[in-house]
Amino acid sequence: MVALLLGGCGIFKHQQQTYYVEEVLKDGVSQPKPILRVQIVPTVESTHVPLFYYSRKWGGPYRVSFSVSSQVDDCPHFLLHAFRLTSGDELVEEKLFSTPLKMDVCGSKSGNQGNRTLYRYPLDESFEFVEGRKVELEVEYERSDESGLRTILFHGEGEEKKSKSSLFSAYMSV
Repeated sequence: MVALLLGGCGIFKHQQQTYYVEEVLKDGVSQPKPILRVQIVPTVESTHVPLFYYSRKWGGPYRVSFSVSSQVDDCPHFLLHAFRLTSGDELVEEKLFSTPLKMDVCGSKSGNQGNRTLYRYPLDESFEFVEGRKVELEVEYERSDESGLRTILFHGEGEEKKSKSSLFSAYMSV
């Protein structure tokens, strides 16, 4: 019985359909810290039978997620003015805020705050995964510790990853 439990009776399945978007940097120009990060994040569905089976799948509906990785003494806020998402050559979503949305970095006063989500915008059915399709995300914002509007551009490409491993390996790696 012990050998059966340690060996794992099933397999760990992992499927991921997602877009990784990276900031397009201009020569000599980069964001000051803390850096505003933007991602296109899928939902997660899990099926789990302890010690026998575990499956996790990432897929739609998607959302646009704004976050920062900051230290305690980093305490600016961001004012989000607009963002525009295109997939291929098609406009998926364009959000213009009549009053800029305040995204506050300040929070816990206990060391590194880590990656902190500031705002999420659901895309629902307006955005679908297409493997290999290019996406572009343009964000207009300003910081409380600087003057002026900034625009950052993100590019990404859809990719699908599938992997399988024994449950023993999956449990030991967690």
